[in-house]
Amino acid sequence: MSAKPPFRPGATPKITCDECHLSKLCIPKGLTQEEVNSLSRIVRRNRTLGKGTVLYQYGEWHHGILALKTGTVKLVSLDRQGNEYVVDFLLPGDILGFDGFSTQRHTCSAIALETVSYCEIPAHQIDILTREIPGLLQVLLQHSGNQFELGVQRLILSRRSAEERLASFLAHLSERYRQRGFSPLEFRFSMTRQEIGNYLGLAPETISRLLGQFEATGLVEVQSKLIRILDMPGLLAFCGH
Repeated sequence: MSAKPPFRPGATPKITCDECHLSKLCIPKGLTQEEVNSLSRIVRRNRTLGKGTVLYQYGEWHHGILALKTGTVKLVSLDRQGNEYVVDFLLPGDILGFDGFSTQRHTCSAIALETVSYCEIPAHQIDILTREIPGLLQVLLQHSGNQFELGVQRLILSRRSAEERLASFLAHLSERYRQRGFSPLEFRFSMTRQEIGNYLGLAPETISRLLGQFEATGLVEVQSKLIRILDMPGLLAFCGH
């Protein structure tokens, strides 16, 4: 059996929700076939933006629900002094836009870390769709709940040592790539050391030092932005698993 390829961005053909290989992670998960067909008629597909482009900006009116198809996006928030905090990194199959639900204005900015493509349910269509597609509201609530749970996990992670934080980040990223059909043992960072450090509450120099430490002990191999996990049990041991 051939090895799974490492995750790399690429072009996405125009396909329906029903045909999309990410449907088990995305909004169609949990919907009936009839509901998926109804959703497919509304969704705006294959919107493509280049690296560094803002998908939506902090303070803007709620754009809608976006489903990432290719590429990676970072969610960032600002404090009162204007300091930027990385809230999350989103991969293909992830849903974004929930930060605009409560106030109808986005409380984060979504920025492409590489060329991305995505599908979109416009904000003005969400109320209509939840009435026409009974299962959609439950699916959106599940995704929103998952994001809350991840927020709790990040809070717990912030109390751990620097080694545990980075090891957990790598292990979690590995699992997310596995769920998407890519190699869990070899993948490319689309984010910088500084962005990873910001997300984990560590200095970028600490991220570089720890990656070097992990490499020296045989846990990983680092080639610029390409990461190979050589000892997954050892990495998980750092996470307390």
